[in-house]
Amino acid sequence: MGLTAAVKFVSLNRVARSSGLLGVALLLLMQAGCATSRLSPNDPLASFNRASYAFNAGLDRALVKPLTLRYQHYIPDMVRRSIGHLLDNLAEPATAVNALLQGKVGEAANTGLRFLINSTAGVLGTMDVATTFGLPLRHEDFGQTLARWGLPDGPYLVLPLLGPSNLRDTVGILPRWYLPDALSSLDERAIDVARYSLLLLHRRGDLLHLDPLLSEQPDPYLFEQAFYRQYRLDQIYDGAPPDSLGGSLEKGLFED
Repeated sequence: MGLTAAVKFVSLNRVARSSGLLGVALLLLMQAGCATSRLSPNDPLASFNRASYAFNAGLDRALVKPLTLRYQHYIPDMVRRSIGHLLDNLAEPATAVNALLQGKVGEAANTGLRFLINSTAGVLGTMDVATTFGLPLRHEDFGQTLARWGLPDGPYLVLPLLGPSNLRDTVGILPRWYLPDALSSLDERAIDVARYSLLLLHRRGDLLHLDPLLSEQPDPYLFEQAFYRQYRLDQIYDGAPPDSLGGSLEKGLFED
C-alpha cells in the first residue's frame, strides 16, 4: 500500500469505528462472494488497475509492512500517538481551505481554531486538546471539493505507489502541493522525507488489523475498490450520502 493509500485508508479506519454507515458497508463487502469475480461497470481500466494493485501489494509485503512492524515494536505507543496527532495537525490548514471552497464556513472556522489550540496548548500539535473542547477532527481535500462542485468521479484508478483513486481524486492530488500546511514555509527536502516516512509508517500501522479481513476476500482487489468508493462517498457527504448513491453502489458491486 502506497503513501497516499495509507493516508486515505487510515481516515476510513477512524471513521469506521464510529460510523454505522461504513459498518454496514463492511458487512456488504464481506458478503461479496461470487460477485468479486465480475468486472465492476465503473472500472474500464481494470487490467491496468490490477497490475498496479499487484505491484503495490508486493511493495507492501516486501518493504512497507516489515518496516511498519519494526516501527511499532521499537517506538512506544504513547510516542506513536503523539506522532499521529502531530501529522493530523499539520494537515489542518489544507482542510480549512477546502472547507471554505465547499462553502462550509463553520467547519473552516472550527478547523482553524483546532489548529490554533493544538499548536499551542497541544504542544505543537502532539496532543489533541481541541477535541476535548468540542472541536472534533475533520478531513477535507480537493477531491472532495471537486465532488461538491459537481465533477463526476470518473473511472476507478489504482495508481502505482499511491494506491486506490479515481480520475477526480487524481486531479485533486495536484493542489495538495500548493495548499498550505504547517510546514509550508520550510523548504527543506530532509524535513519532507522525514515527515512522509513517519506518515507512511504510522498510517500503515493503523491498518494492520485489517490485513486478515483483506486476505479472506475471494478478490481483494474488488474488496479494496468497493471499500474505497464507499469511503469517498462517506467523506464527500459528511457521513450521510444520499440513499440513491449508496444503493447504486451496492447494486453495481454485489448483484448476481
